[in-house]
Amino acid sequence: MKKVLIILLSLIAMVWSVNAAPGELTTIPSNPTVNNSITLIYEPLPNQSWMLSQDVFIYTCLEFDDNGEWVKQKAEWSKTSLPNFKWVKEDDGKLYYIISNIKTFFNLTDDEVSRVSGIFVILKNEKFQSTDKYVAIRGERKPVEKFTGTVSFEVKVPEGTKSVYVAGTFGPEGTPNFWKHADEKYKLTRKDATTFVGVIKDVPEDLQYLYVYGSRVDQAEFRMGHRPLGGKTKVHDVVEYWGDMTLNVSVPKGTKEVYVSGNFNNWGHSLMTDIGNNTWIYHVAPVKIGADEQVEYKYYTKADKSASEPQPNNRKLKFVGFSTQYDEVTKW
Repeated sequence: MKKVLIILLSLIAMVWSVNAAPGELTTIPSNPTVNNSITLIYEPLPNQSWMLSQDVFIYTCLEFDDNGEWVKQKAEWSKTSLPNFKWVKEDDGKLYYIISNIKTFFNLTDDEVSRVSGIFVILKNEKFQSTDKYVAIRGERKPVEKFTGTVSFEVKVPEGTKSVYVAGTFGPEGTPNFWKHADEKYKLTRKDATTFVGVIKDVPEDLQYLYVYGSRVDQAEFRMGHRPLGGKTKVHDVVEYWGDMTLNVSVPKGTKEVYVSGNFNNWGHSLMTDIGNNTWIYHVAPVKIGADEQVEYKYYTKADKSASEPQPNNRKLKFVGFSTQYDEVTKW
C-alpha cells in the first residue's frame, strides 16, 4: 500500500514540480498550510551521489512568527538515524518524506500551531553529510494587534541562567536607554527553569534588541545580528547560547586525545575538539561557572587523569564572553 501511495505521489509530483530544479525542495501541496498533510520532495544534485547510494534521514525543526529561529525539533540530531526518519527513494531518483499532521508530528499546542511560519529541513546520512532547506507554511494567524508600545516578551534560555534583560534601541543613540545592559526597567521575570517573561512599556515599534544576562558588553546572547521587533506586541524567542569563552590549547605532536577538567564541568573530564595542527578547543559556557566568574582548569591526555600537563597548579583566569584563551602544553 505504501508503495502504491508513493507511486501516486510521484505522478502528482511530475505535474506539480515541472519547473523544480535538482537541489530544490518542493512540496505537495505547493503552498502548504498547518492543516495540510505535506509531502516533501527532493531531487539530489549531481554532486550528491551519496543520497542515491546511502540511506537518507530527515532532521527537522519549526519556525515560529517568521523570526528565523529553529525551534521544536522533532528529535535530537543523534536520534534521527532511525527508520521513521528515513526518506523514501523512488526510481526517478527523487526522495519523499510525508508529514501527515504538523500538530501531532511536532506535538504542538493550539497556540503553537497558530504561530507556525515554516519548517527547516536537513537531509543527512550517518556520516553527517547534509544539506538544509526551508519550507514556508501558511498558518491560521491570529489578527495582528495594533501596536501601542507595550510588548510582551517570553524567552527560553540555557539552563542555569540567573537573570535576563532586554537591551536595545529603547532610545536614540547617545541617550541612556540606547543599548544599556542590565537596566532594571527591562529586566524579565523567571517563569520556570529556562523561561523568562515580562511586559515592557514605551517600546519603539522599530526596536532592535538582544537578550543579556549582565551589565558588561560580553554578557549577551551569541547571535548573528540584532533581533528586529517589527511592530509585534508579543514575542517568543530562544537564546541557544550566551557568549562563551573558548579554551584553545596547542599540544605535543602525536597527541591522540585531550581532556580538560575544571570548575565548569565539576572537575570531570571533557573531551576537547581536535581542530587540526595539534590544536584542541573547548567552549566554557558562563552558566557553568560561579558568581565570581573564575575559570580554573587543567589539561589531560587520558580520561582517567593519569597523564596531565606537568605544571603542578591549575590554570586560573577571569571569564570573558566572546573571547579565546590560548594555552600551550609542551609535554605530558
